[in-house]
Amino acid sequence: MKIIHITPSYKPAFVYGGPIYSVSALCEAQVALGHEVFVFTTNANGRENLSLPLNEPQWINGVNVRYFPRITGDHTHVSLKMWWYLFKEAKDYQIVHLHSWWSILMMGCAWILKFKGIPFILSPRGMFSFYSFNHNIHPIKKKVFFGWLSKPVLKSQTFHATANSEAKEVKSLFGEDAVVFTLPNLLQFPELSLETIQNKSTVNTNSLKSPIKLLFISRIDKKKGIELLLAAVQLLKNESITVELTIIGTGTNSYLKKLKQLVDSLDIAESVIWKGNVEWRAKFDDILYSEVLVLPSYNENFANIILETLYSGRPVILTKYVGLSDYVAEHNMGWVIDTKPEDIVIAVKNYMEGKFNWKEKALMMHQQIEHDFNQKFLAEQYVMNYKI
Repeated sequence: MKIIHITPSYKPAFVYGGPIYSVSALCEAQVALGHEVFVFTTNANGRENLSLPLNEPQWINGVNVRYFPRITGDHTHVSLKMWWYLFKEAKDYQIVHLHSWWSILMMGCAWILKFKGIPFILSPRGMFSFYSFNHNIHPIKKKVFFGWLSKPVLKSQTFHATANSEAKEVKSLFGEDAVVFTLPNLLQFPELSLETIQNKSTVNTNSLKSPIKLLFISRIDKKKGIELLLAAVQLLKNESITVELTIIGTGTNSYLKKLKQLVDSLDIAESVIWKGNVEWRAKFDDILYSEVLVLPSYNENFANIILETLYSGRPVILTKYVGLSDYVAEHNMGWVIDTKPEDIVIAVKNYMEGKFNWKEKALMMHQQIEHDFNQKFLAEQYVMNYKI
C-alpha cells in the first residue's frame, strides 16, 4: 500500500516533543510491514529551520521524507511549495493521513484534498480537546477557523483518536455519526535489560527517610499543572516529608521565570532541580533514577511520557484528564487523581507506604507495556482501520 503522512514537522525537529516521536514511529513501523511510506513536511524546528535539503526526497529509516520550506513560523507553517506539490501528486497515494490541526498549513492541505475529491484520515493530536476550545481559542477565531474552515472540510473524513476521551471530544464537535477509530500512539523504546530496570532503582531498602525522587517530564506549559505539583511539594515539606523533584522540559522564558519565582515564594528551592531539555535516550536514565513520575495536566490526549515511564518500570501519578489514565487505573500502575495538590500528596504518601512493592512490580509493568504496545501489532491495526 502507498501511504502518505502529512505533518507540519518531522524528525529531527525534536523541539516539538511527543508527536515527532510517535508520527515517525508509525511511519517506520508501516515500512517494516512492507508498505511504501512517504512524508510531506516542512523544515520547521521551532523558531529556527532545519538545515537539510529541501523539495527532494530524503530516506530516513526507510521512509521517503520530503521537506518543504515554510514561509511563516510557528504555528502557521505556511508552505506554498508543499501545497503545490500536494495538488499535483495527491492522487498517486492510496492512503492520505494528516497529523495535527489549527495551522494554516494543515487546513490548506485538507482543502486541497477535498477539492481533488481525495478522502483522508486526520489525527487531531489533542487539538480538538475541550481544554483547547475553552482556554486557547478566541471566540472569533473559533467561529472562523472551526466553523468556516474546519467543520466543512472535516465532517465527512475519518478521524484517528489516541484515547477514548479524544474520540468523545471529536464526536461532540462533528456529531455522533463521525467516523472515529481509536488506537494509541506508536513509540520507540530503547533496549533496557531487566537488570537495568531493577538495579537502577534509587529506592533505598535500608532507609525510609531518604528523599522521594519525583519526576516531571513534559513541555513547560500552563496546561501541564506544574503549579499544582510545586504546591504539593510545599505541602509535603510542611509534613516533614522530603522529596527531590526533577523538572525536565522547555517552555517560554517568561513562564519559566514565573515558575521559578513560585518555587522561591513557596520556599522549596532546595527540593527542585531544573534540567531543561534532555536528549531522548538520556531521558530514560532520568526515569530510571526516579521513583515516581507526576503529570498533573489539565488536559492531555495521550502523553507518551506515561508509557515511557511504565516501560522503565516506574509508577505514575496522573490526572483523570490524561488520555492514558484509564489504562493506568485498569492495570494498577499508579494513581489517577484530580487537579488538586492535596491529591498529589495523598498519592505520594501511598507510594511511600508500599514503595518496596513497586520496586518488585517494575518488571511486570515493563513487560506489560512491551506486550500491549507492540509496534508491529499496532501498525497492522492502523492499516486495517485505513481500509474501513
